[in-house]
Formats: sequence, structure tokens, C-alpha cells
Amino acid sequence: MADCGVLCIDITGGEPFIRKDFWTLIDRMQFHKMTIGQVYTNGWLLTDAVFDEFQKRNLRPEISISFDGIGWHDWMRGIRGAEEATLRALRLCKKYDFPMNVEMCVHKGNQETVRDTVKLLSSIGVPMVKISNVAQTSLWERNGEGNTLDIHAYIEAMIHYIPYFFKDGMPMDIMLSGVVFLRKQPKNYKILAIRYSGTEDSLNCHLCGVTRYTCYIAPDGRLLPCMPMTACSDQTLFPRVQDISLKEGLRDSFYMDIVDSRVKDLLAVNEKCAACEYKYQCGGGCRATALKETGNLMGADNVQCVLLCEGYIDRIREVTEAAIAKYCTDHTEDRADT
Repeated sequence: MADCGVLCIDITGGEPFIRKDFWTLIDRMQFHKMTIGQVYTNGWLLTDAVFDEFQKRNLRPEISISFDGIGWHDWMRGIRGAEEATLRALRLCKKYDFPMNVEMCVHKGNQETVRDTVKLLSSIGVPMVKISNVAQTSLWERNGEGNTLDIHAYIEAMIHYIPYFFKDGMPMDIMLSGVVFLRKQPKNYKILAIRYSGTEDSLNCHLCGVTRYTCYIAPDGRLLPCMPMTACSDQTLFPRVQDISLKEGLRDSFYMDIVDSRVKDLLAVNEKCAACEYKYQCGGGCRATALKETGNLMGADNVQCVLLCEGYIDRIREVTEAAIAKYCTDHTEDRADT
């Protein structure tokens, strides 16, 4: 990585802190003048000593922890005490003033806990939550106990939450994945399905902006464009760094072909997307979602299809704008009363 000019590393797993050589690896990264951006952890092994070690090295990585709903986190993780351990870890992040964020997976069981979960996390000091549908992996299919939300139910659950975000005073930045990014500034929201300008100018835009500045090296050495690709069953299209070297992978490989792919490249091979009236707004959607759902890296992102083709964009905008208007009216009246 140092030979390739990598300056920042995010560390995930598995669980990074179970490695006995964790600090040796951190020291080696620092020796090569690389810093640590994020550490993904379940929080069990976060202790005062861990924060002390980071501070000794003048490192303050962002700690990313999953929390899957009040009363449901233990079930999701399959072990008692997981919820307590996660909340303890988040409070430690606050104590040491480390940046942090939370990712929450929603399903039928915990969808009604979103509001209270956000309130709890906000009270701890969490500044950002990303809420997503559970990835439909084989592990989930075996153990989900009928809690799967189909795409329509997931979107409806996210739209249902939007007014509460403003009613509760915009407690933090919240990304409702695929639907809307709600920020603490009331009028500064983004509908996520609208990815491009809506004009032919989008044809030369890259299919995915994230892959332009980060990559993901899987545990088996597979060089993937992004972390969500790990949920795809077929990753064999992508090279392994031990087979071709990281430098070659970042210079001339199928991986780089995808990183440099443009909207026009997808439309040239995807008849469904090329014929769609929303193609200049959507650009085909997420490549990881397309690969996972269709088995085709250049397939259509069906989540985007539902959002754009079934009228959800207008609904998301209307619900959000109505909630913003009510928030602004209520707070104008409060200031007048004061």
C-alpha cells in the first residue's frame, strides 16, 4: 500500500481488535506515513486502554459501530449482551471525544424502533447514523425468522420516519439508504436516487464516485470497488492482490475497468436502462446492488427502478418538504412567543 501511495486506511473485519498484532500493524502503517481513517468494530473490545493506545500514537480514527435497534441488537448479533456492549462502546467514544458513527440494519422486527433508537443514540452524542435494509445474504435467509422487508416495505418504513426526524428536532445527520439523506440543516436534504443532472451531461460521469477514492481489499485478497460488494456471491471477476500485486491491480485490471466505467458504458450494454426515461438521473444505480440482485455487474439496480419508476421520488420530496414546513412554522411561532 505504501508503494502505491496510499495515505489513509480504514480497518474492518471480522473484528479488528481480536488480532494480537493489531498495534504492530498500526505502527507499521504509521512508519509508512499512513494514517487511520475509520475502524469498524462491534464495540465489545473497545476499552479505555484502546483509546489510550490510539492517543499515544496521535491517532483519532472515526469509530464505526453497528447498532440494530433497541431491544433487537442482541437478536441480530445472536448473543446476549451485545446491545449493552455497543452502547458502552459508544459512550467511551464520546468520553474520549473520538469521531463516531452508527450503522443500523432495519427489518420487520425492529422497524418500529427507528425513532427511539435515533433518540437514544443522539442522547449519547452520536452525530451520524446510516440506516439500511438488511442485505439478503444466505446467512440472513437462514436466520432472519421471516423478518425480511421487501424493497417496497423498506421504502415505506423510511418515508414513515421522515416527519419524526424534524419533529424530534433533527437530532443528527441520518442517511436513509437509497431514499434520502437528512441533515441537521432543515432544507439541506438530498434524495439519493437522483444521482446525476438529468441531462446528457451525465453520460460521461463515472458510474460510482466512491470507487474513485477508495477500494476494498477482502480477507481473501480480492480487490473490490467497495465494501457492499462483499455481500455479492460472485466476486471472482475481480483480481486478488496476491495474484497480480496491488500496484498492478490499481493500474491495469478488471477492477480499474469498473472504477473508470462511465454511465455511457452501462447504457451501451444494458437495454433496460438505456430505454428508461430516468437514465440521466439514475445512471443504472449501484453496481453492488445490481450484481447482488441480477448476477450482472452491468445490470439494473432494481431498488433505483422502484424508487424512480413508481412515483416514490415525488412522495419522498412531498413528505420531506411538508415536514420541513411544519418544523419552520413551529419554530417561528416558538420564537415569536419567546
